Amino acid sequence: MAVKYELMVPNGKYLKDGETKTTWLRVGRVLAKKNGGFAMKMDCVPTAVLDKNGNQCPWDGWLQMFEPKPRQSNQQTSDTGDFDDGIPF
Repeated sequence: MAVKYELMVPNGKYLKDGETKTTWLRVGRVLAKKNGGFAMKMDCVPTAVLDKNGNQCPWDGWLQMFEPKPRQSNQQTSDTGDFDDGIPF
């Protein structure tokens, strides 16, 4: 199943270039099924979120849906292509 949307809740605030931005916590995903339908997978249920002023408050049940962003790999690859160099077994 392909991920169509990521389910997010606000998780904090930070400043970037003098502008206040929101950090988001992914709590689940919406997946497209082969039959044309959708399925929702919750990874966790938030108990508290931040309101518009940045204060912690009980979760009101609302989730935001964002299209998934491509993931960037943090792995570095070897230029030599020799993977067993230095491995004693």
